[in-house]
Amino acid sequence: MLYDPSKRINAPDKWPILICDTSAINCLADDPDSEALIDGLRVGFHPRLTFTSVGEIIATTNRDRRESLLRVCKRMLSMGDCMDPQHEIIRKMIETFEANATFDWTEVYVRFPAAEQEIIRSENFHDELSKQEREQARQHDRAFSHVYEAAKAPFDRLFASSSEMPPINFAQFIPHLQVPGGAFWILAARLCDRVSKTSFDEATVKRFVGQCEPFRALMLALFAAQYDRCIRPPGVAPSLRSGRNDTSMAVCLPFCHHFVSDDAGQLACFRAVASIAALDVSIHSYDEFLDAILVSKSVAMSGASRLIL
Repeated sequence: MLYDPSKRINAPDKWPILICDTSAINCLADDPDSEALIDGLRVGFHPRLTFTSVGEIIATTNRDRRESLLRVCKRMLSMGDCMDPQHEIIRKMIETFEANATFDWTEVYVRFPAAEQEIIRSENFHDELSKQEREQARQHDRAFSHVYEAAKAPFDRLFASSSEMPPINFAQFIPHLQVPGGAFWILAARLCDRVSKTSFDEATVKRFVGQCEPFRALMLALFAAQYDRCIRPPGVAPSLRSGRNDTSMAVCLPFCHHFVSDDAGQLACFRAVASIAALDVSIHSYDEFLDAILVSKSVAMSGASRLIL
């Protein structure tokens, strides 16, 4: 894969940037060759942690498991970094867009050094904090699911009363949303107006979506969730089903060259998002990543870099 680190925010070295979501970090922790694999990743990639994955790891109930996953994060951070929470990234993007006539999303600083230091120290990730993180995540996911559950019945009635068939895939769904005055622009404007000092009209929000890859990715992921939960015909594959955290992590896709997950729904969702948004990122399952990017586990055990980029 061709890559230019200067086009990936805060890329401090010449290596392609790698983001592993929480499921992939769990796979790394469980892999019999875990230490050698992580050493190989640190040699050939710039690992980047998302704040969402860190929060999910902190919410892990079992203390020993939580500490094991945090050790993986610490080792990855020794040659990598951690990003701001997704909502903070979007806030910074909107504020910078408003303040600058020549907006460039890659120049917005989204690294989170304070989180990196907390992960390295790992002193404050106690059971009570884990419980709080877990309950907060459950509340957010319930609210996220409820939004789409409430929207499903109106979609069912719409298609039942119309001769028009539901879109058979997500790519077919998007053009219906992006007509003038469409739902895509309405939701985008609402999200921007939560942060902006002035109201975003449709022309402004279209310009922002066009110029800001992280926001464009988030918008598409939110509507992928709507398509999957409200419209996708029964039995039509693939499922794009992912939870609230996994869906919002789409914000992070433009900040890496490789994204790895072991969640089938998230993989399908992000591949659709990356395709429609024209993002320059490769999205892999954990096993695909080992097969395609790492030549063999036997070489990894030698600590060598096994890249075939």
